[in-house]
Amino acid sequence: MTVPKPTTADISALAQELGYPAVAEAAKEYTAMITGMLGIYDAVEAVPEPAVLPGRGAVAYRVPSAEEDPHHAWEVRASIPGAAAGPLAGVRLGVKDSIMVSGLPMANGSDVLAGFVPAGDATVVTRALEAGAEIVGKTTNEYFCMSGGSHTAYSGPVHNPHRIGTSSGGSSSGSAVALVTGQADMTLGADQAGSIRMPASWSGVVGLKPTYGLVPYTGIAPLDGFFDHVGPMTRTVADNARFLTVLAGPDGIDPRQSGVRAGDYLGALDHGVRGLRVGILREGFGGPDAEAAVDHTVRAAAESLRDLGAVVEDVSVPLHALGPALWTAIAIEGMAETVLRNQGFAFGRADHYPVDMMRHLFDRRDTVAGRPANVMLFTLVGRYVDAHQGRLNYAKAINRTRTLRAAYDEALQRYDVLVTPTTPQTARPLPDPAAGPGASVQAAIEMSANTTPFNITHHPALSVPCGTAEGLPVGLQLVGRHFDEATLYRVGRALEQA
Repeated sequence: MTVPKPTTADISALAQELGYPAVAEAAKEYTAMITGMLGIYDAVEAVPEPAVLPGRGAVAYRVPSAEEDPHHAWEVRASIPGAAAGPLAGVRLGVKDSIMVSGLPMANGSDVLAGFVPAGDATVVTRALEAGAEIVGKTTNEYFCMSGGSHTAYSGPVHNPHRIGTSSGGSSSGSAVALVTGQADMTLGADQAGSIRMPASWSGVVGLKPTYGLVPYTGIAPLDGFFDHVGPMTRTVADNARFLTVLAGPDGIDPRQSGVRAGDYLGALDHGVRGLRVGILREGFGGPDAEAAVDHTVRAAAESLRDLGAVVEDVSVPLHALGPALWTAIAIEGMAETVLRNQGFAFGRADHYPVDMMRHLFDRRDTVAGRPANVMLFTLVGRYVDAHQGRLNYAKAINRTRTLRAAYDEALQRYDVLVTPTTPQTARPLPDPAAGPGASVQAAIEMSANTTPFNITHHPALSVPCGTAEGLPVGLQLVGRHFDEATLYRVGRALEQA
């Protein structure tokens, strides 16, 4: 795509906008130089682009009716068969709609990507198909994945599978619901603030945010490269471990994957917890959005591990309470820069850049009317802070994340896992659109206090159901050492069986 040649008037206006009076005075000469330099972009087009992501032609799909899909778990239903044999043979797989599946539309919860069909498959999709899974559709997610509720998708809210009118959690909303309703056996979710674990908690399934980089993020719409994760969602811990075995390991493309160590996630699954040390993280309980019934249920489940031979003690990490603030400072600038200003992808990483998606976003860069309140709020705050202090706060928060990470690492030297409620409360009612932007924003963020810190410290975190409160699921979060998902599964399996 050739860059159009500028006129002298174009360059004069640009110089005035940038505050370059010297350019304006010599606009004709600068215009000639700029025109000459634009030839480099034609040279770029002359270099063949490598075939990175495998693709396919158009795939037949349908949008399910409200009668077939009363919770709105699905954007589209389809059938893409995988290999005839493999560890996932016979598995019906739902794929979050922020993850690219060649031949199927991908809206990522928005009106901006309407009509976009990716040319290639994300690495996790390729791995699942090669392992024998059949892709049965794209699951609904929040607008640009920027909400922990399930009310901001442009196609409509996703209802909790246990109670219509209640949030299923987000942003991997449909991926959780499809499991509970039995329409998928496994699903893929993406997690930047808890977007796998929060819907797992509120809907009552098992969801893992792996160690940062363990599972390649190639071919997935990002929010910020510092905290993007993708992982498995399943009905059981054993299935989650089986799925991670297929997904984990470097793909040679994703720059997040430095020093990745894939493990044996099934070998010790049924070894029990005798001798393991479990730390109940005090600061994960009793917060401003906490429900006493949730705190009690999670603590009781954790303490039941004592009867199975584990050492169970309280542990304090005071900085845990400040984790959400660090995450927010990173996210406000990171999301605004990546999603809303740079066509979905930031600069400076040796990544795979999906040019087809970026071009689609650029062509619709003025399509902003459908953005929900939380997306507009993040944009406003990001622009305001940027105008006054540039990127300083993003930089400060990234630096201070090392302090938070070290605090958890110190506790994890003494304990094999840490325990918190995944979400401090059970599923909340979907917000009334007439209640105004404040209610919508609150419903997008109120559940994330215990999940966001581990997105930026990059520890693995597993949500497992551990009971109910007033008929709604309660999720327990297990946090472990980097690349020690096997221990999380071992403890999660013991809780599940207990």
